[in-house]
Amino acid sequence: MSMAEAEPVSPVRRDLWVLPATAGGRFRFGLKCALTRRCPYCGHGNIFQNYWVLKDRCPTCGVAFEREDGYFLGAYAFNLVIAEFLGLGLAVILIFMTGLRNADFMIQWLVIVALAILFPVLLFPYSRGFWMALDLALHPPFNAAEQQLRGNLTRYDDSPKS
Repeated sequence: MSMAEAEPVSPVRRDLWVLPATAGGRFRFGLKCALTRRCPYCGHGNIFQNYWVLKDRCPTCGVAFEREDGYFLGAYAFNLVIAEFLGLGLAVILIFMTGLRNADFMIQWLVIVALAILFPVLLFPYSRGFWMALDLALHPPFNAAEQQLRGNLTRYDDSPKS
């Protein structure tokens, strides 16, 4: 895609942000947004192109979600660990507390493998939202160091208002 065909970059609208001042408040708000698949900055939805793909920017407030290359690596690790613990826990419950205990070993193994595949898939978009919520709690976007990392936040906000 050439530069002329590139999608125009929408300015960041901080006036639409509803971030609480405290780290705990930002985390709770971000966690609520993660569970409902909404922007952790403004709370509006439609931030996913489809189940797998997070848009580059919030269509409402314009904030860029991925601050740097590899930003979501922690989300992938979180997803894998939580999903596998949930899958293993559910498999243990199913095997020892239901009739699955008496089933053939191959059936038990298929249930465990299915859960190990299913949970990471189901939790994938929510882990990205959780990661952004955690990032907002630990690194508020208002201080100078974070603005420099996020680069795009001050570019539009510092322009003269008419």
